[in-house]
Amino acid sequence: MRRLIVLVLLLALGAGAVALLAMRDPGQAALSWGDWQVQTTLAALLGIAIVVMLLVGLTLRLLNLLVRAPELLRQRKARRQQERALRDLAQGAISLVEGDWRDAEQLFKRHGEDPQGGLVWLLGMALAAHRQGASARRDDALRLAEKRHPEAGRALRLLTAELLIDENRLEGALSHLQALHAEAPRQVHVLRLLTELHRRRGEWESVLQRLPELTRLRALPEEQLLDLEEDAVEGRLDQLSEDGADAVNAFWNDLRRSLKGRERLIAAHARALAAAGNAQAACDLLLKTLRERGSQAAASALAGLDPNQPKTALETVEALLARHGEGSSIAPQLHLFAARMAWKLDLWGKARSHAEASLAAQPSAEAHALLARVLEREGHTEQALEHALAGLKLQTIL
Repeated sequence: MRRLIVLVLLLALGAGAVALLAMRDPGQAALSWGDWQVQTTLAALLGIAIVVMLLVGLTLRLLNLLVRAPELLRQRKARRQQERALRDLAQGAISLVEGDWRDAEQLFKRHGEDPQGGLVWLLGMALAAHRQGASARRDDALRLAEKRHPEAGRALRLLTAELLIDENRLEGALSHLQALHAEAPRQVHVLRLLTELHRRRGEWESVLQRLPELTRLRALPEEQLLDLEEDAVEGRLDQLSEDGADAVNAFWNDLRRSLKGRERLIAAHARALAAAGNAQAACDLLLKTLRERGSQAAASALAGLDPNQPKTALETVEALLARHGEGSSIAPQLHLFAARMAWKLDLWGKARSHAEASLAAQPSAEAHALLARVLEREGHTEQALEHALAGLKLQTIL
């Protein structure tokens, strides 16, 4: 189109130049062919030549367009299809995010079933089907994607494993991840998924073994790594409680010092000792911690213990209450523990006052239940029933 415009301009300039010359001297021109002869001015002859050139140029242009018409139509159709595909891709992504998974799958399927369809459409089909719980359609889409795009086979197997984990089909995911890990032992996302799989299976020892490598490769944010480590240590302590207090303590002693200072893990250590049959050691550990700091985790763990030396425990907790004050965050748990120790020592009045103080600070099903037992023992049956019902109501809510 630009060339045609330039040609027209040049011809117009030429015609203008000829016109200027003709105004000064039109000249004469004669054309003869056999008996045929034409006489005219030079300006007219040049004008005719210009018109003929224009007609020839336009004719050639039209012929060129006619020859190229099929290709131009194909290009136009391809542009329209591409524009439609981009619109469908955008709408499919929006539907996927908004939870309209059926609509999203239909949009992706419209292009994904085309033998020339790209990988992105098949991935969209798989994700939309997965969100609907349609495992068969998801697996079909992923298999078709791997068949058409073998170069993306590793990424597709990784996605399959991730979706299987999300579906809690851990055995199937494990086989994929083990094969992928054997191929590339340092691939970060494979390590992340393997660790998540171990976490879901409760394989805390395996999680702990993978943590140093995850830390070295910075596979997870630091805060998330710390939370995962605490989960793994707590889970492993719980598992080792079945093997006895010695196994629990042996594992604890092997932990680095910074872990041993975390309040959540101290509480987990105490619970594991109690589950292993050594509630007194658990109580001593938690009371020692509470003497050093007002740990909410330690106080909560202490409230459920049943040590062998209730009198000493009661005296220690009452001293802690006097030190920290009634307004402290750990007072409700300390009062509850004191009430349980007083109940065990048959000190009904003290058990009642501590249980009431615990309820005043923070209502709990445990405090209501204990106060109900104390009131029943003292003969206050109606009040005991009220607290028993209040405890049951709190349990139901929780």
